[in-house]
Amino acid sequence: MVLTWEPIADLPSHWQRLSDGELVPLLQFWNDQRADLEQSGALAEFNKRLGREWSIETGQIEGVYNLDRGLTETLIEKGIDSDLIPNQPGQKPPEIIAAIIQDHADVLEGLFQFVKGDRPLSKSYIHELHVALLRHQDTTAVRDQFGNLFEARLLKGKYKERPNNPKKPDGSMHQYCPPEHVDSEMEKLLSLHAEHDKKGAPVEIEAAWLHHRFTQIHPYQDGNGRVARALASLLFIKAGWFPIVVTRDSRGPYIDALEAADIGSLAPLVALFVDAQKRNLFQAMQAAADLRPVHTVDEAILAAKRVLASSGKRLDPSIWQRAKKTADQLVDLARARFVEVTLTLRNEIARERAEIQFMAQHGNSAQLDSRELPYQPNDLDYEKNQQLLISVSGKLRAGIELQAHGIGSKFRGLVGMVMLFIDSSKGLEIVSKEPFQVNYAEPYEQAERRFRPWLEESLVNALTLWRKSL
Repeated sequence: MVLTWEPIADLPSHWQRLSDGELVPLLQFWNDQRADLEQSGALAEFNKRLGREWSIETGQIEGVYNLDRGLTETLIEKGIDSDLIPNQPGQKPPEIIAAIIQDHADVLEGLFQFVKGDRPLSKSYIHELHVALLRHQDTTAVRDQFGNLFEARLLKGKYKERPNNPKKPDGSMHQYCPPEHVDSEMEKLLSLHAEHDKKGAPVEIEAAWLHHRFTQIHPYQDGNGRVARALASLLFIKAGWFPIVVTRDSRGPYIDALEAADIGSLAPLVALFVDAQKRNLFQAMQAAADLRPVHTVDEAILAAKRVLASSGKRLDPSIWQRAKKTADQLVDLARARFVEVTLTLRNEIARERAEIQFMAQHGNSAQLDSRELPYQPNDLDYEKNQQLLISVSGKLRAGIELQAHGIGSKFRGLVGMVMLFIDSSKGLEIVSKEPFQVNYAEPYEQAERRFRPWLEESLVNALTLWRKSL
């Protein structure tokens, strides 16, 4: 099978429907919190760690090097140091690996400087990105006309001179833009991007479009994935968000989303980028809770000084209560849906199998290990739940539970929700693909539009696990 190259296409006519607009109120929430985190030092520390993760993972998922998770976490914690990287057979020397990762880190820092300089995106700047990202890579693997692989000199900051159509493990081939059409396609890419900017295309949609269309062109002999992620990150940074980190754990969904875009559907890639930003936001809020405590009088005085310096910028905490009100309404909506599902289960199953009983209730929450959540649950400031319990001959065998928690050790108007499946013999499992977040800046009507499909999908996942446990 051959995926034939076609010239890049503009955004689809229905591009407004590719996103539910969740990031707009969430950005308002993030901007409101940013000042406090900056004053505390939490944001600088978080950004440092995120930058190191971006720098490592953007090469890891391309196979430029292979670092295990433990070493990756050490480098994120301690810094990019070749002394921390062991010599391994078949791997590049530690000094080269560290230099490549540092190249990636320098590019990320350059993205922030580019945004500050308010330069227009251009072919020359993309060439600069390519040169900087591949500064310590001199060769790349290419195929001759007979399909044989050989190492060729890597052209840095120059478009490819040979076709770079990879073969997949199943033997299929993906055709990218032929070398003779690359320059005109890149011109078209940047022209369309400028038009989208004037139209006000949401950042998550434009970043997905630009990333995919760039990879569809595949203008360079190597390094295209790293450049594409840098371009997507550039758009998010310009919009006030975080760089896009695609880790080895998300590589499968990432590739799937790109393949969906190949056949005309950008929605999965948009959703993947939105989820990445939400995860970064949860982690940034967690960073405030993870700050080391002060140990000296001088440190305590400086911490108080930072608080006073930012006091004029603080929001009235009463505003944060809007998130609790929205969450209350969504939990009520879920409660009504749980009752409907319970009645259906009784009609369809309990009538024929009287020993199986179903009951909807809200009571004591199942004890979930907080380490399994992508955020720190704060049950003291907010906690609600709804359950659907399944008993057999009077003994509790399974259950489905919606849990809602405040997020962060200090409540700042953010609530997270997850759906659990409870198996009496196997324990708990989170069945919602991503946590649902509620923030004070989003109107209830918009939150409800997002919540309904999330609730249905989560219930389907939970009921499927129950069926498989029978």
